[in-house]
Amino acid sequence: MRNRLKAMLLASILPLASLPLTQHAIADETCLSPYTTSLIKGQEKYLQIWTLGVKGMGDESDKLVTIDVDPASNSFGKVINYVSVGGRGEAHHMGFTDDRKYIWAGRLDDNKIFVFDVGTDPSKPKLVNTIVDFDKKTGFVGPHTFYALPGRVLVGGLSNSKDHGGETGIAVYSNAGQFLSARPMPVTDGGDGYGYDIGINPAKNALLTSSFTGWNNYMMDFGTLVKDPDAMKHFGATMVMWNLKSMQPAKIFSVPGAPLEVRWSLKKGDDWAITATALTAQLWLVKKDAMANGWRRMSLQLEIRPKYRCPSISR
Repeated sequence: MRNRLKAMLLASILPLASLPLTQHAIADETCLSPYTTSLIKGQEKYLQIWTLGVKGMGDESDKLVTIDVDPASNSFGKVINYVSVGGRGEAHHMGFTDDRKYIWAGRLDDNKIFVFDVGTDPSKPKLVNTIVDFDKKTGFVGPHTFYALPGRVLVGGLSNSKDHGGETGIAVYSNAGQFLSARPMPVTDGGDGYGYDIGINPAKNALLTSSFTGWNNYMMDFGTLVKDPDAMKHFGATMVMWNLKSMQPAKIFSVPGAPLEVRWSLKKGDDWAITATALTAQLWLVKKDAMANGWRRMSLQLEIRPKYRCPSISR
């Protein structure tokens, strides 16, 4: 398998695969949409993992794999089922619908989105829908983040069909897979148009997005990428706070170094979210600021420095 941006991207797959397995795994619930967490009741019995196909292994195709995680089961810790979707298209993130009856999973290269029924029999998921026109409906490519709203799914893209660069946006689908609308990431007032993750805090009417890089970069061999000064300039450097109800951008933050996963604290009374950056040693906190009458971002410097730091990223 080509060594593209696996080191960065694989790290973003694991939290979504790590569904909360016990009643006390509160921290893990921030990886999910808050509209799904209320349905988590105690011990999970099955773990669904969206896996990359590997040339020379099995049918070489991407798969949704089911593992038994019920400690009382005779097959505890074993693969009990899998659904092959055919081919390899850079399988990446997945996410539940708000009722947790379906999982949406995407591929960053061929733009296909697969919808699995995991509600009828969680031990035996079924592929019930394949969306093949994401790029044609939206102009975006690289369906990356799948985030539940009541009756709807937000799909965050990484790139676009015009030049395969970083400008992209968010698509809105019904739970049944009907395309409803598309929202481009802002490119004015400091916006760079890049996208990556989605995080929502319903109590604050807040939707926060981050940014990464386009198809031209994330499908490039990683060793080649880091040696290409021009390519290394094409990474996102913003986060956007949206009005959740209107789905309109409200404020754009400068966050250098490709901010990745967005994690809100959903504890009652809290008003902050945090992200890490792919190309720097910084964490960034976004929180309400009474003095500024709005949201602001703060840099939190880590003590551990990475061995590799990209000199071409402006800070």
